[in-house]
Amino acid sequence: MVTQQLQKINGVDINSIHELVNSVSQDPAKGILKFQISTTWIDGPRSSTKIEGWEFGGQKLVKNFTINIDEPKELFGTNTAPNPQEMLMAAFNACVLATYVSLCSLQGIKLEKLEIATEGELDLRGFFRLDETVKPGYEKLNYTIHIKGDATPEQFQEIHQAVMAVSPNFWNMANQIKIQPQLQVL
Repeated sequence: MVTQQLQKINGVDINSIHELVNSVSQDPAKGILKFQISTTWIDGPRSSTKIEGWEFGGQKLVKNFTINIDEPKELFGTNTAPNPQEMLMAAFNACVLATYVSLCSLQGIKLEKLEIATEGELDLRGFFRLDETVKPGYEKLNYTIHIKGDATPEQFQEIHQAVMAVSPNFWNMANQIKIQPQLQVL
């Protein structure tokens, strides 16, 4: 009987990644992920988001997380939690970071440091509809990856290109997503 030796790089189980890739390549339905959250208003701009589960390859998995969101006092909040823009950037950074870690690990690259700094600028004239030529969202996001490990600059550049090609949240932010809103008046 042959047993596989557990191989972890950067905290990632490489054998499990390979098993998942093989499983999804044999049965694409096993690679479908579905996420659903519910956000409830508290007061002012404060809200609470519940994450109770997700689906992985058709299997429902349980989670129990709460994310609180607020605005700074200058934007009429109580400054008790990150605001929606900070959460958006945090989700972007975390997804891009996880993609770097996975791709580096698959190539046997041991990381010493990985940090992503992101910034963007909003113009309230767009939010308040004071100027129809001003968008209510970002024109661009700037982000910088600080990475150190046992790879060459060329290897890190190749991984950088691959991350931009496969990171879900990089794709989500760089491309238009079809959004289908529904209003239910209670």
